[in-house]
Amino acid sequence: MNQNNIAFVLGGGAARGAFHLGVLDFCEQHNIDIKAYSGSSIGAIISASHASGIKAKEQLKIFSSKDIKQTLKFNFFRNGLLKIDSSNKIIKELLPIERLEDIPKPVYVCAYDIKKNQLHYFNSGDTIILCMASSALIPLFKPVTYENMYLIDGGLFDNLPIKPLENKGYEIHTLDLFAKNIENVKKRINPIKNAKKILFKQLHTNHKYTIENTNHYIGTHHIKEFSLFTFKELQECFQLGFKEAQKHFLDIL
Repeated sequence: MNQNNIAFVLGGGAARGAFHLGVLDFCEQHNIDIKAYSGSSIGAIISASHASGIKAKEQLKIFSSKDIKQTLKFNFFRNGLLKIDSSNKIIKELLPIERLEDIPKPVYVCAYDIKKNQLHYFNSGDTIILCMASSALIPLFKPVTYENMYLIDGGLFDNLPIKPLENKGYEIHTLDLFAKNIENVKKRINPIKNAKKILFKQLHTNHKYTIENTNHYIGTHHIKEFSLFTFKELQECFQLGFKEAQKHFLDIL
């Protein structure tokens, strides 16, 4: 394994993102330096935050705080049930660097433009807006308007966005919050009824592509025990990620 050129793909999975933080905490403790990140949904937020210098345990503290709940506002059923108050100071603590291109390490944020039916892997632009867009899981969250685009959760189309990291000499490690089982995604998330066949076909194709092309895969069926939409189990999910990282890096080192 080329320890000098490790890149991480961080998949979406809402509150299960604490698993990512457990893996990242292990890397910090063992001086495993991550050179680049690509993420969808919660994976995009954690990627941008970690690449900006926010440690895994500090992120866990933010996600566990009461303040994070105050960033979610009811949208009175206009284009989504909730919207994210990106002006809240807690979001700025999580994502302190305003532009993706100014973050010290490359970060790619996956989001989908429903106006042009196009998937984007952003590595420049407004960090907070694009991370919120990547997490805009409709119908729960309102789509995000940005530079003449109407952006929603990239994880609905490419939950493990490996493509921006390919052919750059990276040793790619993919962290999957759905543990090789795309059926979980199908059962739990069904936001666009009319487009669901196309959506899940593209999601499945991209998921399969990533699994086949990543250098290393980190995932466990135990992740299914954790709910997507509750913050009550973050510490336990974090510990699971740490343990999986122990096994993973012990095996490959």
